[in-house]
Amino acid sequence: MTSLFFSLLIALSAGDEVVSKFVPEGVTRKVGGYSPMRAEMNQEAEIVSKPPEGLSQPSYGYLEFGDKKYAFVLDQPEEGEHTLFVDSDANGDLTNDPAATWEVQERGGRKMFNGTAAIDLGEGRVGKINLYRFDPDDKARQSMKNMLLYYADFGSEYVYQLDGQEYSSFVSGAVAEGDSLWIDRDKNGDQSYHFERAEIGKPFNFTGTTYVFNVDGATLKLDKSDEALPLAPMPPNLALGEQSLTFTAKLFNEEGEVEFPKSYAGKIVMLDFWATWCGPCIGEIPNMKAAYDTWHDEGFEILGISFDSEGMEEKLTDFLKERELAWPQIYEGKGWDTSLGKLHDVAGIPFVLLVDGDSGEILGTSRQLRGEGLSEFIGEQLAKKKEAGSK
Repeated sequence: MTSLFFSLLIALSAGDEVVSKFVPEGVTRKVGGYSPMRAEMNQEAEIVSKPPEGLSQPSYGYLEFGDKKYAFVLDQPEEGEHTLFVDSDANGDLTNDPAATWEVQERGGRKMFNGTAAIDLGEGRVGKINLYRFDPDDKARQSMKNMLLYYADFGSEYVYQLDGQEYSSFVSGAVAEGDSLWIDRDKNGDQSYHFERAEIGKPFNFTGTTYVFNVDGATLKLDKSDEALPLAPMPPNLALGEQSLTFTAKLFNEEGEVEFPKSYAGKIVMLDFWATWCGPCIGEIPNMKAAYDTWHDEGFEILGISFDSEGMEEKLTDFLKERELAWPQIYEGKGWDTSLGKLHDVAGIPFVLLVDGDSGEILGTSRQLRGEGLSEFIGEQLAKKKEAGSK
C-alpha cells in the first residue's frame, strides 16, 4: 500500500482540539514497538464460505481488531511454499482479497515465518497488519505450535496543542484506555520512555499546565486536569561530549557508598546497567572482563547497576562470584523501577556510558562500548586522558 488515507476527526474539549489522521501503515516504527496478539489456528473450515483453490494442508483462525473478526487460512504443505490468505473485507470470501505475503527465514537451523496483509476497517480505511509465527518444530516453543501472532501497523496520528505549542503523537491500531502517547518535548526525534510518555487517563505536565488525554468511544480528547502536577523534568542528554548525571548510592557488594562521578576522580568509569536475567548483558561480560583486566591498574573502573528484582540478593551474589566480576555493584531490588535507571531514562538493557571521573564528560555510549573493540577503545580514552593531564 503506497497511498495514504486520512480520516479527520475533531474533538473539542476544554478549549483544546485533537485532530486525528488515519495512517494506513508504518505506525509500528513511529511508536517504537508493538504488542502482538495471538490467533489460535483451531477453527473449522466452515468459517470461510469461499476458500482459495488448491489448498493442501490448511489451518484456519481469526484475526480480531476491535469488534471485527477477519478469517485467515495458512496453507502449510509438507513440500513447497506455505501460503497465507486473509479475508480482508471479512465477508467469508477468500478469493477476492489483496494478496498477503508470507515468507520463511532460517537462522541457526530454526525457521521464522513472517508476512503482511491488508484489512478493511470501514469508512474507506484500509490498514496494514504484520504477522509471524515461530518454527512449529522448535521444541522450546511447542505451546505456540498452532499459533499465529499479529499486530497492527496502521493507526492514527494525533495533532494537538499544549500551552500553545503544537505536538503530534502516533497510536497503533485503535486508541484505547491505557495506551501511551510519545510527546517529543525536546523535538529531537528520540523517544524518552520516562520523561516523554503520557498515559491515556492519567494527568501529565510537560509544558506548565496539567493535561489529561481521555478516550470517548473511538475519539481521543485532551482535557485540562483537575489535578495540578509539577512540571516534569526534561529527558537527560546523555550523548557523547555531554555531562553525566550526578548521584549518590549505596554499594551492594562493597562497604560504603559511591558519589558519582566524584568518587572516580583521576579515572574513567563505565556505568553498566544490566541484570542477571539479561542475555545480551551476559554476552558482553567477556569483553568487559578483558578490558577491566587490561586497564584497571591504569585507571579504568566499572560500576554495575543491577535491574534485578526484589529478593534476588543471593542470586546476584552467586552470579558475581561464579563469573568472577570484581567491580562494585548497585542493587535496589526494584527491577525496571530502579531509581538510577529512571534517572538515566533507561528503557532497555544493556545500557552503558563511559564517563571521565574528573570532568563528568561522557566519553562513550553503547556504540563504542559493546563488542570485542571495548578494550581497545578504553585504552585510547586512557591515553587521551593521560596526554591531557600532562599538558
